[in-house]
Amino acid sequence: MHIVFPEGAGCVQSPEQLEPLRRLGPVDFYRDPPRDRADLIARLRDAEAVFLDYSVIDAEVLRQCVRLKFVCFLGIGYASYVDVAEAARRGVTVTYTPDYGATSVAEHALGMMLALTRHIGSSFQSVREGRWEPARFQGIELRDKVLGIVGLGPIGMEMARLGAGIGMRLLGWSRRLTSDRARYGLSPVSLEELFTRSDVVTIHLSYTPETHGLVSRALLTRMKPGAYLVNTARARIVDNVALADLLREGKVAGAALDVHEAEPPPADYVFRTLPNVLITPHIGYNTREAGATMLRIAIATLEAFLKGERLHVVS
Repeated sequence: MHIVFPEGAGCVQSPEQLEPLRRLGPVDFYRDPPRDRADLIARLRDAEAVFLDYSVIDAEVLRQCVRLKFVCFLGIGYASYVDVAEAARRGVTVTYTPDYGATSVAEHALGMMLALTRHIGSSFQSVREGRWEPARFQGIELRDKVLGIVGLGPIGMEMARLGAGIGMRLLGWSRRLTSDRARYGLSPVSLEELFTRSDVVTIHLSYTPETHGLVSRALLTRMKPGAYLVNTARARIVDNVALADLLREGKVAGAALDVHEAEPPPADYVFRTLPNVLITPHIGYNTREAGATMLRIAIATLEAFLKGERLHVVS
């Protein structure tokens, strides 16, 4: 089986990690991203199996790659990068790698919460530029504040554990709420109540057609003027036009965003210019531990496919 990584993969730290795949067939590992769609198609034309990081495999790419049988998306947001319906029509199996980095993403979200509420990024920049303004950067304590967790899958539940660990009171909402999610003192509530009562709202949902724009202007306007929003999930879950408006108007105190509608964002990206926004370049998942787990899961999905088994298959 001819295996291709068309843009490399952050989870591969050394060539030795690809040995399990080389036992299955030749592996083409490109270290740089494709220049454009034509370059992507050229890299994939002879591929039978693809491990996909950030390139988009849409219907046109699938039509050009007639030998393709298997795509593993390295992460959980496959819907943003693979035309799953077209893949199914063409008999291409699509898998993904769930549960690889719950701790990594939750810890990053917690770090962003702390950095945002204690002005760590902006105060660092102030000192770096030669100023000394301690009075300007008064923050808040998170202990006894209300943390609203939108999405109670593995990442959301790890976020609940961490939030409880620093003494926050927890509210949670999930599309499929089950009794085992009411851990760490978490109270299940409606989305409307969560946005109304929370001091910090953190988003931990998968991006699907059902969650597109779920965090709407109507929900955002329910937030307290002193409340904060953290998004380490997917940008399109949030109405970002509304979020920018509310941040400018001071109706939301601040936002921490690890995910963006275009990555990298354009030069005129509105959130670059807002002083109450903390931005990171989609690195919540990016730890050595999560990368090793991701690669192990990805390889296991291909090994299962070759045995006629289904592991983390979405189409």
